[in-house]
Amino acid sequence: MLKKISEEEVSLEKGDPMFDEDNKKEISLSKHLNLAIGYLSMLKAMREYYHFAHWVSKMDPFYADHSLFQRLYEDMDDEIDGSAEKFIGLIGEESVFLPKLINSTCQIIEKLKIPESENLSGEELAKHGIKMEKAFLKLSEEMYDTMKEDGSITLGLDDMIMANCNSHEDALYLLKQRSKK
Repeated sequence: MLKKISEEEVSLEKGDPMFDEDNKKEISLSKHLNLAIGYLSMLKAMREYYHFAHWVSKMDPFYADHSLFQRLYEDMDDEIDGSAEKFIGLIGEESVFLPKLINSTCQIIEKLKIPESENLSGEELAKHGIKMEKAFLKLSEEMYDTMKEDGSITLGLDDMIMANCNSHEDALYLLKQRSKK
C-alpha cells in the first residue's frame, strides 16, 4: 500500500537535497542540449560535405567517386532524421532549434578548410571525409561517455549512438580504401 505524502514532505527549499538534485538536472539538460546540437550539426555538416564531394567528383575514377559520395550522403538522411527525433523525444524541440543548428553546422564546415573544388581529386575528397568521420566517432564517444557517466543515457539512445558509429566506421573503411595510392 502506498503512503500518502503530505505537502510539507514535498516542499523544496534551498539546501534541500531534492532541490539540489533538480538544479543538477537543469545543468545536465543544458549540457545534453549542447551535445545534441553538436552531434546533429556534425551529422548535417558531413552530409553536406559528401553531397558537395558527389557534385565535384571528376577524373578517373569519376563514377566510383561520384557513387561513393552519393552513397555516403544518402545513407545519412535517415540517420539525421532518427537522431533529431530521438533528441526531441529525450531533450525537447530546442535540440533542433534551426538557427543554432545551422550556425553550428556552418562552423564545422568552415573548420574543414576545403580548397577550391577544381583543385580537389577524389583522393583529397576522401581524405577530408576521413577527417570528418574520425571527428564524428570521437564526438560520439565523448557524448556517450558523458551521458553514461551522469546516468542519463537511455537504452534507445545507447543503441542509436552505437548504430550510427557502426555505419560511420564502415564509411571510414570505404574512404580509407579510396584514399590509398
